[in-house]
Amino acid sequence: MIEINRYYITYNSVEIQTEVSHYVLVAETYNKSIMLSHPNLYLYSKTRSSKHTSVRYAGIISNFYKFLSTQDKMKGMDISVYHALTDNRDIMRWQVQRQIDRLEKQSPKPSSETIFEDAQLLLGFFNWLNEQGYLTNVNIKLKTWRANFKNKRMLNYLASQAKTTIDASNIRVLDKKNRQTKFDFLISDMEIKALLEAYVDPVYAALFTFALGTAMRPMDIVKFPFLGNGENKHIMPYSEMTKSGSTTKYTVYDSKGKKDRTIVIHMEELRFLEENYIKPYYYDRRALYKKHFGHDCPPSILFLNKEGIPVTPIKIAKRTNAAKASAMAKHPEFRPHIDFYQARHWWPTQYLIATYGDMLLTQTTDALVLAVSQVITAQLGHEDIETTYKHYIDMARVIMLSYKGQSLDLVRSHDHVALHFTKLLERPGMYDQIELEDDKAPAPDVPA
Repeated sequence: MIEINRYYITYNSVEIQTEVSHYVLVAETYNKSIMLSHPNLYLYSKTRSSKHTSVRYAGIISNFYKFLSTQDKMKGMDISVYHALTDNRDIMRWQVQRQIDRLEKQSPKPSSETIFEDAQLLLGFFNWLNEQGYLTNVNIKLKTWRANFKNKRMLNYLASQAKTTIDASNIRVLDKKNRQTKFDFLISDMEIKALLEAYVDPVYAALFTFALGTAMRPMDIVKFPFLGNGENKHIMPYSEMTKSGSTTKYTVYDSKGKKDRTIVIHMEELRFLEENYIKPYYYDRRALYKKHFGHDCPPSILFLNKEGIPVTPIKIAKRTNAAKASAMAKHPEFRPHIDFYQARHWWPTQYLIATYGDMLLTQTTDALVLAVSQVITAQLGHEDIETTYKHYIDMARVIMLSYKGQSLDLVRSHDHVALHFTKLLERPGMYDQIELEDDKAPAPDVPA
């Protein structure tokens, strides 16, 4: 199998006269490094606005090209022509091989759904090639690229190829196990507490707590400043800020899709941030930054790790994965899919519960309420108002039902800002003492 490496590059695009960043694929073969021109052009065209999207698309194409290198039809062929020789059957065979590998490992990942979604994204790559006038043998309109894993003959084939004593119908068992680990509820109180305790560096616990209270993406939250400027000139440590209400506005610049938006932050979140990160850690880490880089830490940078180096989304992902592994070792019920991004679901769900309360269970709230939906979509940075609103309405209703029935260990302290919630986690039996109406923190202001 050929080796393909991914590299994240930043450069000035001659085409659009601005700086762009995206992953590129480089094949290592016969002591030569070969840039995969067609995939790299696609990654430039479709993924330069999001590093997360770029790494995912690059990974899928890399995985597929590695598979192609093992096929007889590609023996002796230069990797630069793989795109022209690929047909619908190759995409189907790739899906089948991924299921075979999965069965041999008896792994719930990748699920059948993921394998299909990845194949769809790959089909998008070939569709782009066709649109750009590059030669391929992939017919986008035909459905022959999709493997039917429910077909009995296919299941028997998978069983024989995987050389496993377990019947291939076990794919369904593995898929069910995968769905169970991804049960789409909010991160639970136990999981929040376990994750916060598992972070070795307290900056990541502060970041996760701040994300719970703001719903900011990792790419945005790492840019939250010590001292703001422009539209954010009022942002500074809580003790130095002018308090004119329970919330404040914050402008997120250059977010996903290179878009700006204004979000609402509860002042208590900023107080918690100062007391639990800025005062005990930031100033010492700022000195380490100067020692490391030779100049003062700019006021635009707030979050520094224990070496005094600015935190990045990649560092957040790595440290969260390490914390999750530690949490899972201590708590078998800690779900494997939990990651930093779960914090984004927490804010809108809590906001809806605070807004509607028992109405979620007693009245129809599916109808779009423009003011509420605008707050949520602005906070999250989404464009599809109706879909976002209804998704979180459903999630909030499940949380309320769980609260009423005490049937699931989910977040029940829904009318507390994130800092209150994390503090309450330290008190055993807190839920026996909390009433729905008690100790309410003001919800973010809703525009008229």
